Amino acid sequence: MSNTDEIDDCYGIVIDAGSSGSRIHIYKWKDPSSFDQSSKGKEEQDLLHSVPQIYQEKDWTYKVTPGLSSYEYNTKKSFSEHINPLLTFAKDIIPASKIKNTPVFIQATAGMRLLPEKKREQILENICTGLTQGSDFLIRDCASQIQVIDGETEGLYGWITLNYLSGMFNKYNSTNKSHFTLGFLDMGGASTQIAFAPSDQKEVSKHSEDIATVYLKSINGDLQEWNVFVSTWLGFGANQARNRYFAQLINVLPENTNKYDDDDFETRILSDPCMPKGSTTIYNFKEHDFTIEGSGDYEKCTKMIYPLLLTNMPCIDEPCLFNGVHAPQIDFKNDKLVGTSEFWYTANDIFKLGGTYNFKEYNQKVKEFCNTDWETIKRNGEQGLYNNIPESFLIASCFKANWILNVLHEGFSLPRIDAESSSENSEFPLFKSAANVNGIELSWTLGRILLYASGSILVGNDSGKVGIEPSSIRVLNEGKKFLSGYISRTTMHNSHSYFFKIIAIIFLLLVMLLTLFRKSQSFKGLSHSSLNKVDSFVTNHRLYYPSFATIHQFISKVKMRIARNRYTKLDDRMVMLEEGIISNDLEEGDSGTLRMKSKSMFELGPNRNIETARYNTGGANFSRTTVSTRSGPPSSSSSHTNRVSQPMFSMTDFSELSKPSGSR
Repeated sequence: MSNTDEIDDCYGIVIDAGSSGSRIHIYKWKDPSSFDQSSKGKEEQDLLHSVPQIYQEKDWTYKVTPGLSSYEYNTKKSFSEHINPLLTFAKDIIPASKIKNTPVFIQATAGMRLLPEKKREQILENICTGLTQGSDFLIRDCASQIQVIDGETEGLYGWITLNYLSGMFNKYNSTNKSHFTLGFLDMGGASTQIAFAPSDQKEVSKHSEDIATVYLKSINGDLQEWNVFVSTWLGFGANQARNRYFAQLINVLPENTNKYDDDDFETRILSDPCMPKGSTTIYNFKEHDFTIEGSGDYEKCTKMIYPLLLTNMPCIDEPCLFNGVHAPQIDFKNDKLVGTSEFWYTANDIFKLGGTYNFKEYNQKVKEFCNTDWETIKRNGEQGLYNNIPESFLIASCFKANWILNVLHEGFSLPRIDAESSSENSEFPLFKSAANVNGIELSWTLGRILLYASGSILVGNDSGKVGIEPSSIRVLNEGKKFLSGYISRTTMHNSHSYFFKIIAIIFLLLVMLLTLFRKSQSFKGLSHSSLNKVDSFVTNHRLYYPSFATIHQFISKVKMRIARNRYTKLDDRMVMLEEGIISNDLEEGDSGTLRMKSKSMFELGPNRNIETARYNTGGANFSRTTVSTRSGPPSSSSSHTNRVSQPMFSMTDFSELSKPSGSR
């Protein structure tokens, strides 16, 4: 594919802000509106019944380090030092004429999830301000385009990527309720995830509260609906599992089972069957350093790892996977799985067994590696037998390989059978590991941009429905909401042009309000609904523009003054009565009044201030506004002399009249 400025080309950017760094991915697709919906040819019809086709050149990705979370104590540099270099890279690839219509999605994962909420918000706000005021890329809604995503969302994006690259969303038949898809497995350093669409519709119905729904759209307007189960296990990634394993070794020491706390931990030496014989490492646990020596025993390693799965944890429903997570039954005759990340790295780099999984062959290779002494492994590594991975990775490879075996077979109950007899459908094995599909990287970022491209299809009646509907149990327990694929046009704003529009709106608003303040009678003609519209716009954007909060307060004061003026003009007599002012001739206005004060109104004189409260229903914000009720001096032309009388009862004293005489 050549990098030419085709008029129908669309571009999109997804930045994967991970713990070690942020990587930009640039994607391209043909504008869905440019397709001829009346085409009758088979090839054209196949395209119309498919989702948009996404393209990416191999050099359309670039990474900066360290991770975005490293700006925890320098949040104001998040955009300028971290994100802006990535966008500069993108400008050299995307045609200049396409920049203003190219959306940017910054999706932060592991590292940012661990930051305190206040720090996360400061980083995201700085990036939003930088993008909207310092770049020409399309930012329609910062809250949707710049965010920290959870493990389930990342897993669903990965599932979309896998099945898109495998062609499962092509030639979609809306009348067929059963479509084959592949299950997605991902194991990183911290967590493990699964996302799969159960082939058994009875299982979908039985576990409907646990099922998320992915909505995509074919170019012809057909809505694709996919029921997907997704779950993530934090702490069950390869690195975190090894940390838990070391803690398990340490916790069984006699020093940790007696009542004394003065044991000499510093000299303890532990034996680890999951490390090659002859290898050593230092592990710090609760501020104590432990020396761990490898004993290289495959059988013992496998047995000691198994308890880490926590398969004995109770489940609220069956079937149960591990750590108390239940899921729809996986039908391995029809539900096929593909694993990425650690599932691929260990199998491919160490054992050269990436791809279709064969338990017997893989298990034998793991056994041989774990029982090999450390000096031999290092020598093999120097000869390039392990893809030149560093020794710090090699020393952990026996554990990781065993952990993968346990997760697959004890955790997900994958049958231990050979690849040749694994499936009724020989095209797809029970399980395979992969880093790419058809030469394209298996990255969850592609899933996010496909949702956007699919959501941009205007034909059909469900344009706003493209996205991810979370499971009802997550809506109930976590308050998760529908994740829209295509960002709403109603909140669209774009960098410099948007900024100047805001300035113009503020200027016109101030001119209007100043004019109204100078002519108080103009409040009668001011549309309350118009102010509500302006106030709503300001409220929706004050998160990213702090100055809008002041404008919001100002508008609230004006609306309150309008309301007071409007309703007090309805009947001045009622106002006067509530104020404690009794007129000799109510039809004469203020010319003849008698001002009286009741016991409950000693502090409510003509110069008093009434404190009113304004609540923001969108959050916990609460502010107070003081409104003056100064009535002004009495008219000099009055024919009656105003005088202050003795206290009388007011409307607030009527409760006394209802009491029995003996109780007063």
